[in-house]
Amino acid sequence: VAVRDVGAGGGGIERQPGQYDWSAYDELTANLERRGLSAIYILDYSNPLYEETVASRNPITGGEQRDTASPQHPASVAAFARWAAAAAVHFRGRPVIWEIWNEPNITFWKPKPDVAQYAELARATGAAIRAVEPKAIIIAPATSEVPVPFLEGFFRAGGLASLDAVSIHPY
Repeated sequence: VAVRDVGAGGGGIERQPGQYDWSAYDELTANLERRGLSAIYILDYSNPLYEETVASRNPITGGEQRDTASPQHPASVAAFARWAAAAAVHFRGRPVIWEIWNEPNITFWKPKPDVAQYAELARATGAAIRAVEPKAIIIAPATSEVPVPFLEGFFRAGGLASLDAVSIHPY
């Protein structure tokens, strides 16, 4: 299994609303398949087409920095879910596992971790993928370490609704 971020924002896959360029991931997926490998593609990071710039803390220096906020408004959550569903359709029948976001319990959720916001995104994204690809394998919340309060909040918020497995990054 190969793990790779599938970033939504900036110079990523969606540079204009609703127009997706999967070419880099088509090549990667084909190369993995030729070697008998599967992919875990992490659906992550916000797109400045849909979300505002916010101040956040740099995890290394502690200084303030400007970043695109994680999807937290209805329009940006819906856009992220559409993008994830488009990915599931594009890669239908291929050996791909979809992980929703990367470590939302730490600085990868901008401007700061928020389990309710993340759970809303995970629910919407999982439902959108299931609607177009019922057989997709979906995992989340991909936390950093095992943050019990964050996980419990995610579970209480209905985060498990569309998931096949719970994922954590224990390092």
